[in-house]
Amino acid sequence: MRQARWSGDRVAWVVFLLVVLLSGCRGGTASGSPGGSTSLQSGDSGQMSPTPAVTSQKSQGCGQPAVARGTTLVETLLSGGVTRSYRLHIPSGYQPDLPLPLVLNFHGHGSSGKQQETYTGFSALADREDFFVVYPDGVLAPDGKTGWNAYGPHPTHVDDVRFTSDLLQTLETHWCIDLRRIFATGLSNGGGLTALLACRLSTQIAAFAPVSGAFYPIPGGCHPQRSVPILEIHGTGDFIVPYEGKASVGLPPIPQWLEDWAKRDGCQKGPDVFLARGDITGEEWSRCTAPGLVVHYRVAGGGHTWPGSLIPVPYLGKTTHTLSATAVIWQFFAAHPLAGA
Repeated sequence: MRQARWSGDRVAWVVFLLVVLLSGCRGGTASGSPGGSTSLQSGDSGQMSPTPAVTSQKSQGCGQPAVARGTTLVETLLSGGVTRSYRLHIPSGYQPDLPLPLVLNFHGHGSSGKQQETYTGFSALADREDFFVVYPDGVLAPDGKTGWNAYGPHPTHVDDVRFTSDLLQTLETHWCIDLRRIFATGLSNGGGLTALLACRLSTQIAAFAPVSGAFYPIPGGCHPQRSVPILEIHGTGDFIVPYEGKASVGLPPIPQWLEDWAKRDGCQKGPDVFLARGDITGEEWSRCTAPGLVVHYRVAGGGHTWPGSLIPVPYLGKTTHTLSATAVIWQFFAAHPLAGA
């Protein structure tokens, strides 16, 4: 094991550390748990239907002795000839014979798995709800910052779809994971990778939830092998990945990106507004080819941020606390396992 790398702007990282320390002084948890944010409950949204009765499917790693519980491990693996690092949070209630869900959580450009763990607070929720969370680290892009090869102006030199597949194989070999409950989320560039995985790994990953995703055009297009449940959260005040798109760099308007996914999923109805609360509007495309579904939370004036996070990033715009992205995403994932083998 070794410590995860930190790349990106050093000044921003120092500021981030100071903010984390100040948050801790205010009573926040070390993982940046979004306590104090409102988690929209099941009655607030048409997409929060009862979880289907899907039998769990154990991974190869079930039955092996547990080396850790309630902590985050820093690990490496070899993928495409490159040594890659990642952080794996083992929930405190982990039992080696009980398969648990797994959430892939991808950081944004210039960030790291460690920062994403702190910023989103997913590990604290994982301890309460009993699921694994893995925070992979991107490699250096041509601009000298960490990122993912999800196309756009700063693609990395590696195949991050292959890395994700290799990572899943590694985790499934050593830990007791429910193969029908593997999910992916990510922020910004990590949200772009999440969307790319929906196109390329739809039979391995059950549901997808990008936040402020940078959805650059995919060479050859997007052709998932099945309809997929998609949830997207985006602020109308996002100046990094504008809600109205940015044609000069290939970023589509978010409503158009959602409509394209609704077409892939064969949705016949929508968008219908299921929620209007404060600065949050929830929309849904339904009557899709099962198990497809497209859900969108629009944050009025929201910046390039993670809704509900206790870590303020004012230089990236407004962070809403009307909802917790972490809680809403997990509710969505829990309701959409991968049916059938």
